[in-house]
Amino acid sequence: MFVFVLFSCSSNKKVYKKTPIDEFVTTYIDEQNYSVILADMDYKEEEDSYYHKYRILIEKPKTTVDSTTLSAPNYKAEDVVVKDTEWRKVSDVFFDDHVNNLGMTILSKKNGVLDKKTSPAGYDNYVGNERYGRWENNTSGGGSFWAFYGQYHFLSSMFYGSSHRYYRGSYMDYDRNYRGSRGYYGSGRNQYGTNSSVTKGTANRWSGRSSAFKNKVRNSVKKSATITRSRSYNSNSKYSKTTRNSSRYSNSSSRSRAGGYGK
Repeated sequence: MFVFVLFSCSSNKKVYKKTPIDEFVTTYIDEQNYSVILADMDYKEEEDSYYHKYRILIEKPKTTVDSTTLSAPNYKAEDVVVKDTEWRKVSDVFFDDHVNNLGMTILSKKNGVLDKKTSPAGYDNYVGNERYGRWENNTSGGGSFWAFYGQYHFLSSMFYGSSHRYYRGSYMDYDRNYRGSRGYYGSGRNQYGTNSSVTKGTANRWSGRSSAFKNKVRNSVKKSATITRSRSYNSNSKYSKTTRNSSRYSNSSSRSRAGGYGK
């Protein structure tokens, strides 16, 4: 009977699966500064499977170039490495957790400190960083905005496009009140994220899907993720209870053996 309890305990044990975020943390453990952006997402009905694509920006030591090269109109700095992943299958729970985060940074590391709170792409390591650009006054009003230096202008296309402007007021709100503590989607409703106009204007498969399809996926993944979370919770609860019982039986058995079985 005691052996059966141990077997049941093992069969009910919750198997932990790494999320893509966990994998990126491990893969880039030696990097001091990087950003992981949720670049695209999709659902394949024939497989009943959810998918993500990610864009990873890694900051490398700054290179020194001569003034002629630096002033060339097409010069692109090479101290930011950009990696775009292939489509990666993700769980219903992970997809549901990030269903509103398309076009957002979902993981970053700044000066060796990890941040798993969601923020607009570029806010974590690039906007506001004088290594990459400066704040410029908006002659038409609306406050100052961030302008990348010429050699880093390509970063605009990595985020929301060259026509998008990061205004200083919104960035400072993020930097002072949200960075590292909670997700930030802008100062206005749906300013950034899956349902924002800046994300819908970028080239990605999800934005090209019909509203009916996206609503259907949102509803189905919410239900599926709720069931998965519930099953995991129940399994883990049973395991914890069985473990406690097993420990009690084990201690009791040990005391019995010490009391007289072995002589």
